[in-house]
Amino acid sequence: MNNFGRVAEVMTENMKFSMDDFNIEATIPFDNDTLPNEAEIKIWNLSSDTLNNIKRNKVLMMNAGYRDDSGVVLHGYISSVKTQRDGVDKITIINVLDSQDLSKREVKEIAYAKGTLASHIIKEMARYIGLPVAQMQLNQDYRYQDGYTAKGPVTEIISKVAKDCGTSVYINKGKLYVRSLRKGGDSVFNLTKKTGLIESPEYFEDNGARGYNVKSQLQYRITTASVINLESEQFSGKLHVRSGSHHISRTGDFSTEMEALL
Repeated sequence: MNNFGRVAEVMTENMKFSMDDFNIEATIPFDNDTLPNEAEIKIWNLSSDTLNNIKRNKVLMMNAGYRDDSGVVLHGYISSVKTQRDGVDKITIINVLDSQDLSKREVKEIAYAKGTLASHIIKEMARYIGLPVAQMQLNQDYRYQDGYTAKGPVTEIISKVAKDCGTSVYINKGKLYVRSLRKGGDSVFNLTKKTGLIESPEYFEDNGARGYNVKSQLQYRITTASVINLESEQFSGKLHVRSGSHHISRTGDFSTEMEALL
């Protein structure tokens, strides 16, 4: 992997802003829950006409990486746009949710019959809010022998039903994942000093979970549930990414930080 020639480009409404032409910075988080993550993108010195076309609720995508290896780090919906002055510069700050804001999508009450499977409820709730299901691998497809009543915010219903199945659930790049962080068809990314490892991994313990905080050169492939084969002086072995963030700066940080479980 040749990590040379940084690449970052923002696309929305048939417009593209490249790091080759603009100063661009961004922080793009990812985690393992159903709440949308909010990224922050800064672009310097956009024209007034361009600013008028960057609108709330419109789709925005961002690619990042290196000349020979770049890909999608963000696919979401613009939640806010504001511009501020910094001396002679004009900085536009764009906040982007990695899914539509689903917090207010609720159902009044839906009664499911006795013997209904959890997978049926999750799929129906996802369809109700128009959220594509990217993966569904339940540890146990729980059967509600006495039936089930769905009421309230849909994402909370999905989370509760998934918990009954002993399975994690999260939204990533506008899609729903119902699966264990340690299972799935994820490709393994070998992370060493030669492939981009930065600094020394730091061990942590958190409510029974154990793992390492790891920092690498920016790697668009790394996101929630990515599998990392880490080789370092502190630890060598397989880790499963729980959360993290991509950091993009034209002149400074260009990295991916992750919290990865053993």
